[in-house]
Parts: sequence; structure tokens; C-alpha cells
Amino acid sequence: EGTRFTAAKHAAQGSPYTHLLKPKAGGVAFVLAAMGEQLDAILDVTVVYPDSGIPGFWDMLCGRVSNVIVDIRTRELDPALWQGDYENDPVFREKVQGWVNQLWDEKDARIAALRLELPGH
Repeated sequence: EGTRFTAAKHAAQGSPYTHLLKPKAGGVAFVLAAMGEQLDAILDVTVVYPDSGIPGFWDMLCGRVSNVIVDIRTRELDPALWQGDYENDPVFREKVQGWVNQLWDEKDARIAALRLELPGH
């Protein structure tokens, strides 16, 4: 998604997710429209900081981030996800948004599971 998570942003959005902000499907739709025929899958990368909340860049540079979990999954792409007009076709837009929302549901659950697997959590 590319947006730094904060409790304030989470509350302001009314995000239905525990660990994530609401997804932005427009960027995904743009990439799929531009490159879809050249892609058969995408990499879904989730980064979890189990010990320190959400560190800043300076925290990382100073070595204050002791644990990082990087979960990478390959997501197969349905060709129907790039065979439409996201901007002008509301049915197609809902389909892409639904697909992204499903990924976010799974990602939110995966983050919760990863946190539970850690000793002391």
C-alpha cells in the first residue's frame, strides 16, 4: 500500500482491519491495466515489526529495530483483473476493489497469526 500506518490514520479512516489501513485499489488497477498481460502473478509482501510498534526510518538506521518479519507470498492473477476499464466501468471497479479487499482480509489475518506465533506474544 505504501502509506505509513498510524493509529490516527487508522481511526480517521474507520478501517475495518486491525493491523492495516484501507487499501487503495486504484494504483493496483493502473498497474494491472498497464502490465497485466505480462504478469501471471504478483508478490504480496507483508512486513511486521513485532516488538517495537511501527519504527521510523531513523530507528532502523540507529539499530533500534531488533525483530522484523517479512512474509512473501505469490498471488496468481486472474486475467479478468486487467480486462476492463477501472475508471469508467463501475462493475469492473467493484470487481478489482473486491479482489484487493480480499487480499487485505487475508493479510490482516496473516499479520495477527504471525504475531501470535512469536514467543511472549
